Amino acid sequence: GRLIRKGFVPEAGRVLVSADYSQIELRILAHMAGDERLRAAFREDRDVHAATAEEIFGTSNDETRGRAKAINFGIVYGMSAYGLSQRLGIDSRTAQEYIDLYFSRYPGVKAWLAATIEEGRSKGYVRTMFDRRRYVPDLKSQNRVLAGAAERVAVNAPIQGTAADLMKLAMIRVSERLK
Repeated sequence: GRLIRKGFVPEAGRVLVSADYSQIELRILAHMAGDERLRAAFREDRDVHAATAEEIFGTSNDETRGRAKAINFGIVYGMSAYGLSQRLGIDSRTAQEYIDLYFSRYPGVKAWLAATIEEGRSKGYVRTMFDRRRYVPDLKSQNRVLAGAAERVAVNAPIQGTAADLMKLAMIRVSERLK
C-alpha cells in the first residue's frame, strides 16, 4: 500500500489530503447494534480492541489485544468459529468459546446480527443506514454452504455499505469546505 501511494504525486503547489475514520466499521456496528457496552468504549475514547480483550480475557496486553482485534473484525465479517480458529491458530472449540463470550459481553451485537439475517431472509435484502439495499437470495438456500456465505454477506453488507456511504458523504463535504 505504501509503495502504491508513492505513485500519487501532486502537481507543483498542490497537496494530497489523506483522511481516515478510526475503526469506522466497528463504530457503525456499535451504532447499528445499539450495544451499550461497545458504544461506551467508543464514547470514552477507549481502544476498542483493548476493551474487548478486557471483556473476554480479563486483561489487555499485546497478545490478548491482537486476539480481540481478530474477534472484533471476525464478528463484523461474519467469521465462523472455524475461520477464527484458523486466524488465531487455535482449535475450533476454543474459538467458539471466544465468540460465545464476546456475544455474552456484547448482547446487542448478537441480537442485531440475528435480526439482520432474519430481515434478509424475510425481505430478500439487507440495508445500509442510508437504505441502500444488498439482495441476498441465498439466505433461503437449502445448500448450507451457500446459505452460510449469504449470512456473512447479510451481516457484512450493512456495515461495510454504511462505511462506504459515509466515506462518500465525507469526501463531498471535505471538497465543499476546501472550495
